[in-house]
Amino acid sequence: MLSADGALVQLRAAGTGDCSGCAPLKITRARLTTMTVPTTRGPATAPAWEYTLDGTTVRLARVAVDPSAIVRVTPPPWDADHPHAGLAIESATTTTASSELTVTFTGAPGPGSEPCGADYSAEAVESDLAVVVIVIEHRHAKDEACADIGAQRTATLKLSRPLGERAVLEVTQGLPVKLTITG
Repeated sequence: MLSADGALVQLRAAGTGDCSGCAPLKITRARLTTMTVPTTRGPATAPAWEYTLDGTTVRLARVAVDPSAIVRVTPPPWDADHPHAGLAIESATTTTASSELTVTFTGAPGPGSEPCGADYSAEAVESDLAVVVIVIEHRHAKDEACADIGAQRTATLKLSRPLGERAVLEVTQGLPVKLTITG
């Protein structure tokens, strides 16, 4: 966990722009508290420092989690000449006990039996920490001239075991997606 001084250093470093005409603010108190932060599994409560400013009711807050404890994923650079296989997923849904995972993505509006349509299947690459979902498109025809229209589509896949605490990652950038767990 970061100290109050360490969190304040981060807060100052996050500032942007020139503020040469601004009056400095004096911090009179730091109090350890909690705040809600977004995660791929919904809101979570994290420790935070709340700073009181002299002469104002405004409070500043900064998460007190040490940066070394935060998992960050840096997406690979995009290469239009060598795109990744599979479509990017936008979200995933499962239940606590199920091995089925349903993913949402943007795809062709119609089914593969129609011109410009597509059907979709999905598969997973699994580890103890994460599941990478690969959505495979099965187009009506390869070289059809189609309008560039997308629609929300879903695909369901079977995992080797229930998801548990594992993250769900999309294949094109390796980033976590929003996950809804029901039941």
